[in-house]
Amino acid sequence: MIRLFVFGNGNTTFADFLLYYRVHLLRLADEPDTHFLLSDFKGVDTLAMEVLKTQTTQVSIYHIGEKPRYLPDHYKTKVSEWEIVGGFNTDKERDNAAIEACTHFLGIDFNSDTQRKSGTQKNIEKCLSLRKIDVQKS
Repeated sequence: MIRLFVFGNGNTTFADFLLYYRVHLLRLADEPDTHFLLSDFKGVDTLAMEVLKTQTTQVSIYHIGEKPRYLPDHYKTKVSEWEIVGGFNTDKERDNAAIEACTHFLGIDFNSDTQRKSGTQKNIEKCLSLRKIDVQKS
């Protein structure tokens, strides 16, 4: 079973999302053994939810606090069957739980530079250090 953690920068453009994420999401959504792990933040997280809402029931949404900041509409979608995993106190705590639960990841960093390492880049590095499989390279 593939447990795919999908993440990225909050300011990822729609064009970059389509180019780097959508193809992998649609390809893997057709695989019965793929389960998607997403957070509820703006950008890649919400765009991925919108792509997957009519494609699969195999989605877990990880969120901070009592309820997700965002979920797609339930009407004529598969969202009502998604698993909601909450109660985390920080983005880092939430992301670490998803990283621990995943076997594969899909994350692209557009924001890091020599002055600053983004949370997305830190997640990529943590996934690689734990030998999680990058679906872009598999």
